[in-house]
Amino acid sequence: MQVAIGALQTDVSGSTLAEQIISTAELKKHLRVTHSLEDTLIESARLAAISYVENYTNVLLGSYSVTGYLGSWQVASFPVGPLSAVGAVKYDDSSGSEQTLSASKVHHDIIRQPGRIYFQDVPDLEDYNLTPVRIEFTAGYAPADVPASIIAAIKLIVGHLYDMRTDEVTGTITTRVKLGTDALLNANRIIATT
Repeated sequence: MQVAIGALQTDVSGSTLAEQIISTAELKKHLRVTHSLEDTLIESARLAAISYVENYTNVLLGSYSVTGYLGSWQVASFPVGPLSAVGAVKYDDSSGSEQTLSASKVHHDIIRQPGRIYFQDVPDLEDYNLTPVRIEFTAGYAPADVPASIIAAIKLIVGHLYDMRTDEVTGTITTRVKLGTDALLNANRIIATT
């Protein structure tokens, strides 16, 4: 998954541990399904719901290794979270060689969301390189720590996908559920502005 909000662009590697976030059995209980004929459908709806939640909120469900890219030394917000650790900051120096910036020159705040990072006393970067700065960090909720509101939103989305198996409904007026998924997810959104 790639996320680009503001100056810091990211590549996310890893996979969601869907069964650990919310089990098929828990979803079947929510859906009031007592047979196993549609387990595959429910599991695919769960993956789609988790993907929707991650994309809508910029919150990662599961622990992921992430690389962020910057075009220059600048203050930046992390566009995904929650952050658990910031690792090495690598850069291409003025001769084009990869170097690692001393940890004493890197300052970050991973407590607040979105997290922020800035640098001091930095060397010159390679000219004409669009992404000379690379920041390695770890982000995402451990499966046991996913907020209840996100789990509730996943259940609502899975319920919708389970009940509505086609793109169109004829002869019915439908409306979004008030205080539905948006209300459950908005408090968890990470919106980076720089």
